[in-house]
Amino acid sequence: MKYIFLVNSFSLRDESERIAKMVDEIAKSNNLDYEIRINSPSLSTEKILSEYKNDENVIVSLGGDGTINRIVNSIYGTKNILSLLPLGTGNDFARSVNEQMKDGINKVDVVKINDAYFINLVCFGVDADIANDETFVNSKIIPRSQRYNASIVTNFWNYKCRYMKLITNEAIYEDNFTTIAVCNGKYYGKGFKMGTHSRIDDGILDVYMFDKMNKITMVKTILGVKKGTHDNSSKVRSLQTDKLVIESDKPISCNYDGEKMTSQRYNIEMIHHGLRLYYDSKLEKEFAKIKVKK
Repeated sequence: MKYIFLVNSFSLRDESERIAKMVDEIAKSNNLDYEIRINSPSLSTEKILSEYKNDENVIVSLGGDGTINRIVNSIYGTKNILSLLPLGTGNDFARSVNEQMKDGINKVDVVKINDAYFINLVCFGVDADIANDETFVNSKIIPRSQRYNASIVTNFWNYKCRYMKLITNEAIYEDNFTTIAVCNGKYYGKGFKMGTHSRIDDGILDVYMFDKMNKITMVKTILGVKKGTHDNSSKVRSLQTDKLVIESDKPISCNYDGEKMTSQRYNIEMIHHGLRLYYDSKLEKEFAKIKVKK
């Protein structure tokens, strides 16, 4: 198999060339058949991957969850295989991969949301506001490791619950919600355990609805999500499904694997084993030598 290492310069910025050089050295030492590609304003991820749409390669993401998302949306429906070297801020999908996947080629689930796809999680409400806040997400002043926490603090105090209707084949849930999360993967927000029982290969979506709550209860609930104990909260309802619709009385934004989408209606559907994923624990340890400066 040929490896296509895709370095996300928008995430790694000034580190891109240094990281590409380190990848080159490790790939050579392991006798890999490979190419290294770096995206740019004039050469997007989508444009790079369109060159390989008729091939069967291992497309290796060097970045975070947003980088993986763009690759998934580019290679879904092709023969290409996803792989990843987590170098982003959150690296949440990689946590599920490391816990749940075996060495070799695995079949993993993909989720369709309107006309796009995600592989980890989509959230609505305050969680979407936190993830979509570009003031912090793209900050050059706040350290990478603290951007998400800074966004939590700001959006936490300003958030107002929103009306949403969640529809499955079995039931309808209609209320003013703090957050709704639809999980394929287990983690988000740099290690928060939203999908406590989620697996990326079981064909099931785990859905969590957080009811309207005061700020004190909200803090306790956030801490519960961090630990993965929010299932025990009276303010959290959960269900499992493979298809659902989320509607509102006006357009609302969500965040799916680091990307923002705004709509009044979201059609969400599980695609069981929609993508192949290559995992090599030995090779990952080699590439773990690559560190991104804070």
